[in-house]
Amino acid sequence: MVKEDMYKELAEMINREDPHVIGLSVTPALMKLLSLQFTPEETKLALQIGLTGGTLDELSAKVGVNKDKLKQMLHTMANKGTMWIDPVKEDPTYRVLGSCAPGLSETGLFGGIRFPYDVELGKALHQVQFEWARDRLCTLGFPFAPVWAHPNVLPDDARPEENLADFLRSQDYFSVSFCPCRLSHWLVDPGNHCEHMLETCLHTGDTARWCVDHGLGRELTLDEALELLDKANADGLVHTINIDGFICNCCDDCCPLFIGFHQLKTKTMVSSPFIPQVKEEECNACGDCEDICPVNAMKVDKIAEVDVDICIGCGVCVTHCPMEALALVRRPEDKQVEMPDEVKQHVG
Repeated sequence: MVKEDMYKELAEMINREDPHVIGLSVTPALMKLLSLQFTPEETKLALQIGLTGGTLDELSAKVGVNKDKLKQMLHTMANKGTMWIDPVKEDPTYRVLGSCAPGLSETGLFGGIRFPYDVELGKALHQVQFEWARDRLCTLGFPFAPVWAHPNVLPDDARPEENLADFLRSQDYFSVSFCPCRLSHWLVDPGNHCEHMLETCLHTGDTARWCVDHGLGRELTLDEALELLDKANADGLVHTINIDGFICNCCDDCCPLFIGFHQLKTKTMVSSPFIPQVKEEECNACGDCEDICPVNAMKVDKIAEVDVDICIGCGVCVTHCPMEALALVRRPEDKQVEMPDEVKQHVG
């Protein structure tokens, strides 16, 4: 009973102190996830450290464990995806991970299947993410996740801050991890799972360094990071988020954003500033754009038509049009979606 109470307290701490203010639902699935990702000893330690944390000297004095032993414990937790350690500081801050970007809704499977409990963790994570979408993301009252149009089809008037490739060029370190949403789906429903590519979570800066340092990601060059955007787009994935160095490439059947959109009928995504325009003389009504659109915003009869109110401006239809009959243009001002202030401060 004491152990169960500790895990419940840990779940409540993550929700109470999460800097992104989108906590995880305290459900049996989350309790299962936490019990797999934290040992009882690590849970006790996490409750003492919290999401603000401290330096090794500060934490050693606080928890009463000598520095060498404590450092080993904290690095073990970081390798499991539960402890943030500043990757470039000589005297780093250590803190417990919150819910997302990156957090406990993602980190357990960033490195793939590495620990004996990872298959069971993935199954629990799949349910946690659905409950997160249902109970948290879809009850915020506003769309919150930025969509980025694919850089290769941006119009000439696109500004640098609207170009994900320009953002990547401004960064100095890159990594890629397995998509926890997709991998957890594979583990829950083998043989009937999503077939999109798995290694798609793109990280930059300190987030990328932390992932590589702890076996949660693979280092990339800038060219490889840009190539990953192209591969993801070719696979029909949507570039989203770019919060605190965390860039998602989302499919429409595993991602909590699309679970919210399709299954729970909630607008979770902040559409990009762009929208596809149909070149009527070029369109042959092949239907490829309707088939590939992740939000069912394209309809084809005699020619393709775009539902501006539904379209998220990802550009996937543009890059998959064999006739080059689609081009992104700036979305009309009255159809622009304003990004919430609480999201703006984290977006690169």
